[in-house]
Amino acid sequence: MVNKFLIAIAAVVAVMAALVLAPGFNSNRQQSATTDQTQQVSLEYSRQQLARTESGSLAAAAAEVLTIENDGSATYTKVGGQLDGRKFTVSEEEMKQLRARILGTGFMQIPETDYSQQEGLANFTKYTLKLQAGGDLKTISWVNPGAHAGTIPPIITNVGELLDSIISRHV
Repeated sequence: MVNKFLIAIAAVVAVMAALVLAPGFNSNRQQSATTDQTQQVSLEYSRQQLARTESGSLAAAAAEVLTIENDGSATYTKVGGQLDGRKFTVSEEEMKQLRARILGTGFMQIPETDYSQQEGLANFTKYTLKLQAGGDLKTISWVNPGAHAGTIPPIITNVGELLDSIISRHV
């Protein structure tokens, strides 16, 4: 019995070693990682601070829009009493992180969704991400996690946090 178990373990180890060392398997994995880093990605990310008015409707107290093109050129616009537009370049490292979070995590397979706010909230932030990666277009909207009745997948909030950090570093 023990000998059969040891033989089975040795066979599994041998198969795993063959897969790692096989040239075709390794090159496909490296090619996939390279393709993800060179695939076209552009996006528009907006944040709106929403507040309930005396009439009960929601109004934007402030709005921000960040657009990033595939080459790293970016424009940030803030509307909230004044119009403020700034242009800057997202670093290659930041673009690499964006591509990894968007293309390497399954983000593009998430269905287009709107994670809306709970009823009756007075103040919350709404985020919208319009994304083009390769030939695929995707729009996902969500609110800050405390304003949603359920759970917003971390794959979405992680991309939002990265975009928020890009804004804070460049603006």
